[in-house]
Amino acid sequence: MSMLNTSSLVSRFRVGAAVPAHRVVRQTASPAYQFDILCLFSFTWAVTTVLHNLSFPERLNLHHPLAVATVLAAAVVILTPRSIGPFLALLCFSLGNTFEWMPDEPNHLLFEFILNAGILAALLWTLARHYFAPAPKAAVGSPAGRMALFHAWAPFARISLLVLYFYAVFHKLNWDYFNLNISCSTFLLDWYAGKAPFLVHSLMSRGAAVWGTIAVEALIPLLLGFRKTRWAGILLGIGFHFFLSIHPHPGLYSFSALMFAVYTLFLPADFPEKALHLAQRLFGRALPRLLLMLRTLGAIGIVGVVGLAASGISSPVIGLLIWLGWGLLLGVTYLLVISTSRHTSQSSAALFRVRPALFWGVPLLVFLNGLSPYLGLKTQTSFSMFSNLRTEGDISNHLLVPASLQITDLEKNLIETTATNLDELKPYVASHELLTPFEFRRIASGASHDFYATYVQGQQPQTIRVVNGISNQPRLTIPINWLVAKLVRFRPVNKGPCLCKH
Repeated sequence: MSMLNTSSLVSRFRVGAAVPAHRVVRQTASPAYQFDILCLFSFTWAVTTVLHNLSFPERLNLHHPLAVATVLAAAVVILTPRSIGPFLALLCFSLGNTFEWMPDEPNHLLFEFILNAGILAALLWTLARHYFAPAPKAAVGSPAGRMALFHAWAPFARISLLVLYFYAVFHKLNWDYFNLNISCSTFLLDWYAGKAPFLVHSLMSRGAAVWGTIAVEALIPLLLGFRKTRWAGILLGIGFHFFLSIHPHPGLYSFSALMFAVYTLFLPADFPEKALHLAQRLFGRALPRLLLMLRTLGAIGIVGVVGLAASGISSPVIGLLIWLGWGLLLGVTYLLVISTSRHTSQSSAALFRVRPALFWGVPLLVFLNGLSPYLGLKTQTSFSMFSNLRTEGDISNHLLVPASLQITDLEKNLIETTATNLDELKPYVASHELLTPFEFRRIASGASHDFYATYVQGQQPQTIRVVNGISNQPRLTIPINWLVAKLVRFRPVNKGPCLCKH
């Protein structure tokens, strides 16, 4: 391939400006190398999408075509990160794929779902205003046009991340999280201690894990919120989440990949340009060929992984290895850029300015979702991951929020299943875990064959029996509205202290 053709292909990675449109754009040595913050986010978001699906490989097969389409769309974005069309397609497929798995999606994928919906709406809104406005505007592919697309959604995405961190700390303010014997932080520490002998099992190390987690998760958003400390917040977050991602619990490296991608929104607008100059010094004229080769190999590799998954050959370990390489690459790049260039960043007022005000609905939705356990609306996917939070059965273990704040009865009148021949209920008999009436009804109404179950509710022993499709308690076998069933889910409840749950 000639240098001319190579430059033509690599120019797909080129965009206009790395700084706001009203400032003069400083050109790099070759326009074929140029890329901006929107391009960087699109690329990292696509890689993150692939890692999500590799983290849960049972979903990536031909029985779930939306998952396959999502990963293939991500491969196209990785190959052509400058193009808006493939990025829009990725958002659409990802929304459909996540919705298919609701309400069983992890907390961080629900957060991504909300962000994707907001980003898609903001991009379409901005594109519509561009094409239908009577006054002449900059071309969509121009530096000013691309920065307009980026600023249409980046502020509310940043605010949403801060809200997520707020709940990561707030949900942990409960008695059981501070119990060093059952705290989720000590649960995670036990695995690390088994792999690293220097992490001894002691009251001091357990206390450090509990209080250190809260301190770091509180400090990261505070540092991100201010210009002078933003780089420190990014670096602290990278170190913290990369360390967590090594743990084998399903979905942890997927969550860390999501955090790394959203951190790109807090980078200075000229970060891609500085990273580019650094890469030019390292690789010289070979850079365009190298970029093209890496993106092409990445896209081909993704297609290969999809083929293996479709053949039934898949493992989360593949995703973990890819993530470790990707996370190290991003972390090293951030460190090199910050150590070799002068610090620049936007003011906090500009960074979090949401326009139009309608898009404040995105962080508001994130906030309300995190509030749902305290309102009695749901406990699963409420951003209470690894927090030991309990709000069910007229009991709240939270230090600040009483159970009386709940506005529904969905978390009350818990049910203990004592015997059953229904496979979906048997695990709760063995574990002695309680279910909300909503979850008990969801399981009973979804049974595909006759069954029985004895249970205790309100200290009253009861029995449900379905014979020839007819139930002696019809109210428990009426299917739940499909949309409500997609959005609402409750965790099983421990009879004693709340043990660690994802």
